[in-house]
Amino acid sequence: MKQPTPGLTRALARLGGSLRTARIRRRLSQKDMASLMGVSIGTVQRIERGDPGVAIGSIAMEFLCLNSLDKLASVLDPSVDELGAAADSLRLPKRVRSMTTDSERRRRSASSSEPIAF
Repeated sequence: MKQPTPGLTRALARLGGSLRTARIRRRLSQKDMASLMGVSIGTVQRIERGDPGVAIGSIAMEFLCLNSLDKLASVLDPSVDELGAAADSLRLPKRVRSMTTDSERRRRSASSSEPIAF
């Protein structure tokens, strides 16, 4: 794996800290969380430290155990991804041409005018 950037390191540490706070607010020990998740205590500790080598499945399982899977599922949801929407709008064509050819349109209109036999 490539060396994580400082920004990534900070983001993972912030995520880990948030997961730790959520766990503590629910009065769960690391041992309890590990048991719920089906992982070792070390994995929970690595998640909470922001270790970039932790599997995304383990992080997702912690969200699930905290009854917060909807928050993970909404990360970069296209309906709220303003940066992605802005980039898309720059790449959208000015006009869109029909994918069907003239012969395809004629064939469709000819077949639609025939009576339907039962």
